[in-house]
Amino acid sequence: MKHIKRNFLFHNQLQNDSRLGEVGKQVKIKEIDQKFLKENSKDNFVIITTELDEKIFSFIYNDNGRQCMIPVPDFSLVNYNFAYNLNIQRKEQRKNLVKNLADISNASEINFSFAYDYHGTASSCIISLFTSIECFINDIIPEEFEYKITSDKKTEIYNKNQIQYSISFNDKLTKVLPQALGVNFFAKPNPTNAHIHNLRDLRNEIIHTKSDKTGRNHVEILKKLLNFKYDETFKATFKLLNFYKVGFIEECTCDDSW
Repeated sequence: MKHIKRNFLFHNQLQNDSRLGEVGKQVKIKEIDQKFLKENSKDNFVIITTELDEKIFSFIYNDNGRQCMIPVPDFSLVNYNFAYNLNIQRKEQRKNLVKNLADISNASEINFSFAYDYHGTASSCIISLFTSIECFINDIIPEEFEYKITSDKKTEIYNKNQIQYSISFNDKLTKVLPQALGVNFFAKPNPTNAHIHNLRDLRNEIIHTKSDKTGRNHVEILKKLLNFKYDETFKATFKLLNFYKVGFIEECTCDDSW
């Protein structure tokens, strides 16, 4: 896969619905200078219109008296993009790890550091890719939707905010979204779905790492980080997000591979 087009928060809505401009002052990019930023710093939110007539949701940040305008990325996309870049680094680090530690007799402290570099990059890749999905799920739950869990003795009702904080990732995917949106990516078990579940499981193992006297648990996690099907999981995530929001992730049209 190629790297993705970098869109910002509320991208599609801002291009197609002028009412969202009510969340912040609208201004053309050429009109933004320190005077404008200081005069509008209390309002904070600003919708920038670029020279290509693209609208970008931004906020004014006070950096020790100097104001600056910061575009707000879509967190699902920024985490997916970050994970993509980490995966490129991970592939190269894996080659270095295996190559330089195949003959341990000549290994040095530098060679041993490859294990540090690989584990950190691979773990961050897994966590970021999972976070991309989690951000996306919370974002697409309709504002007025109520999720109901009914049993013989009671009915529990969760609003969107409560769903985000109280319902598990798996239940959001397999129960909440089908109720809220009327479609179910996980209706039938298949290899694509399995990659998403495996991503969740490995992320949980990393985030909630358990210790033991033998070191076996740490070894097993590192083995999984070495053997995990990264590329296939990126494709599965691409399919999942675009299933619920057509065209949400777009591959960049440039020729760069980064």
